[in-house]
Amino acid sequence: MRAEAISLEFTGSDETAYALAASPGFAKDGLCFAATSLGLYRSTDGGETWELLRVTEEPLQQMAVTAVALSPASAQDRTLFAAVKGGILRSSDGGDTWFAAKFPAPPPLFTALAISPDFARDGLMLAGTMEDGIFSSTDRGRNWQPWNFGLFDLAVLCLAASPHLGEDETIFAGTDTGLYRSTNGGRAWRECGFPSQFAPVLSLAYAAGKDEMLLLAGTEDNGLFISGDDGASWERTAPDALPGSVNQLQVLCQPDGGGEIYALSDDGVLRSRDAGQNWDTLVEAAVPPTAILIPDCGGKAMFLALTGKGIVKYEV
Repeated sequence: MRAEAISLEFTGSDETAYALAASPGFAKDGLCFAATSLGLYRSTDGGETWELLRVTEEPLQQMAVTAVALSPASAQDRTLFAAVKGGILRSSDGGDTWFAAKFPAPPPLFTALAISPDFARDGLMLAGTMEDGIFSSTDRGRNWQPWNFGLFDLAVLCLAASPHLGEDETIFAGTDTGLYRSTNGGRAWRECGFPSQFAPVLSLAYAAGKDEMLLLAGTEDNGLFISGDDGASWERTAPDALPGSVNQLQVLCQPDGGGEIYALSDDGVLRSRDAGQNWDTLVEAAVPPTAILIPDCGGKAMFLALTGKGIVKYEV
């Protein structure tokens, strides 16, 4: 594996990249974003150079951006969202201009954004917060409502929408004390079968198993858990390879229906090619990584944000 430093370098040890996101058409348009403690950066050349965006009259570096998400059809509609303290910003032109959806005081601290796979039709997206639970929008991020019925832990750390959300209406929310599931598009929540003694749940992702869809849940101190029955039961996998934190998960689909799973830990990046049963270490990081991005299915570029260092690009 070859690594090369790219031009988004942090100048202070306390600067952090919270999330990375790329256009579904990254292979053609090279468009990607970095949500950081300084603001939102954009690259239009595959991560080689970056620019700090403005969303108001003041530079965006005046406000930290804690999450970023792109429309599944952003290659056509150029829609993306950025979470800042107290509001969610929406752009319909790839980040050139922005509109703010404001929230009531005290301002929520957003932790995660999730967009429906069928966003072009249903306009559904959800936002998780550190103390105020989950907000939902059904009009493409213009207006938001709290949807916390049955959600007894309002410290939401991650969200995952079913790949078949239009049919099963299933969404999962990882919290400080466990895992919640909604089967009506986020309007109501119930605890599922995740063992609460292994919480907090920091990361969630769907992956294709041999005969079923798998749900993956990464924890703060207890590694990775996998469910093959929509969250009813769970099994810890590869405790030797993933003994502690699993801060982020990303799944790459393959044309044959299989896929690769990437797990971000405090020590680096691991990859599984057999639905999470076995893992290889791809990167051993000298400082804790904070975000990972592999832009497109079958792609060879991997971006890794490192605490206080910036972003490194790898060929995988």
